[in-house]
Amino acid sequence: MSESPSSNAKYVLASRSPRRLELLRLIVPADSIDVLPPRSPHEACFNDLIDQAGIESRLIEIARSKCDDVFEQLKMAETADRDGRNADCRRIVIAADTVIIATDTAGRPIVLGQPPEDEFRHEAVRLWFRELFAGRSHVAATAVCVALPGGKQTERIARTTVWFRPDAERYLDWYLSTGESRGKAGGYAVQGAGSIFVSKIEGSLSNVIGLPSEELLDFLKDIPAG
Repeated sequence: MSESPSSNAKYVLASRSPRRLELLRLIVPADSIDVLPPRSPHEACFNDLIDQAGIESRLIEIARSKCDDVFEQLKMAETADRDGRNADCRRIVIAADTVIIATDTAGRPIVLGQPPEDEFRHEAVRLWFRELFAGRSHVAATAVCVALPGGKQTERIARTTVWFRPDAERYLDWYLSTGESRGKAGGYAVQGAGSIFVSKIEGSLSNVIGLPSEELLDFLKDIPAG
């Protein structure tokens, strides 16, 4: 195992998330990162799944699909690169997908992605905070898929348990007024104003934000130089 991520590679982040980009910059040099989102923002849903194993399997499928999409885009670009400008560039594709897994009163898992981008967003977040988060724990799960230059992929699920304080209702109106819930899995950002609700975290903090730095660093340290 090498002591640090490969220094002669380009890391291609298959994500539109500025938070994931910030976290990746903590692991590898900023000038070695390219951002290339998947061509389609649409993802498989979780509505038909009834257990955690099925949810995590679907999560891996989503991250793998993002990785495959971006890897294919890169191969197409290399084919079109008649001057060979990128022939010697080792590109490592990094894709991830994060969801919040809460449980209902019957103990059944409920997957929460981003709240709806319409007039029902506040209503959805209120429901989640009141009935699924306040005084309880939930799991932030991120699937990470890393594709090496030859196409070989490595995948992993990272899990972090998050507890919310029981008096979440006290701050809910204020929180919704900040607008932070937009575009956040579960409707909150643990690194932002949403931290006021969190009483305890067990596991990786960066995983809750959207990219588990520890697991990703382990992936990248195992990549041979060359």
